[in-house]
Amino acid sequence: MPYANNTGVKIYYEVEGKGPPLVLAYGLTGGLNCWRAMGIVELLRNDFQLILFDARGHGRSDKPHEVSAYGLKMINDVVALLDLIGIDQAHYFGYSMGARLGFWLAVRHTTRFRSFILGGSSPYRSEAQIKREDELVEGMKRLLNDPEGAIRENEQLMGRPLTAEERDALLANDAQALIALVTAFVAMPLLTDHELSLISIPVLVFCGDADPNHTGARESVKHMPKAKFVSLPSLDHVQADVCITRNDLVLSHVKEFLAEVRDK
Repeated sequence: MPYANNTGVKIYYEVEGKGPPLVLAYGLTGGLNCWRAMGIVELLRNDFQLILFDARGHGRSDKPHEVSAYGLKMINDVVALLDLIGIDQAHYFGYSMGARLGFWLAVRHTTRFRSFILGGSSPYRSEAQIKREDELVEGMKRLLNDPEGAIRENEQLMGRPLTAEERDALLANDAQALIALVTAFVAMPLLTDHELSLISIPVLVFCGDADPNHTGARESVKHMPKAKFVSLPSLDHVQADVCITRNDLVLSHVKEFLAEVRDK
């Protein structure tokens, strides 16, 4: 199986399709197969070379339990992956955790990318986001100590029973690794408006207006010279997830943006 190695941590990846490179980075507890579940790979692979990967702590990638193994080290995983494949520049599409990493990649490694699509995330940290991060840590602790309770909680969030595949994927998570990951994310420094102003490539930011990240996502666009914001009415963080549910409301904006930047 193909792996990129970033200072001893192995990152599993797959490449599919033809065209300009496009990195797909998913959210917490998800993996590269999430992009296939709702037909995103099928939709994009004829126009882009898709680079899919399991973030560290997920899937077939390494899952260290130390807090120090996560945070900003995760953006270097993406760069190491591009280096291994031999890609100088790529487009980037991330949701939730993947989008949060995308904000940092846009600041720290802007020359390696042509554009960014960042969904369901913000470079800031509001009281609502702090509460959500605390809830995530508690959710991982429940997964560790009460797996059935964690399943019920996820079903409440999604508003439906989990499929057998979703249930198996949730139970397959390494809860200790994910607790370390979220803890590291809480400790990450916040990006400044000045740093955002230096992102000179096209950026599409989208967020459900019932998502606690909405205010920060909307504010971030004001500071990036080539960014635009799409607000998704009456959708929360889960409902606006392009790989889970109402992706018809998201994909029209994504496809329009990718058509604009594809060959730039």
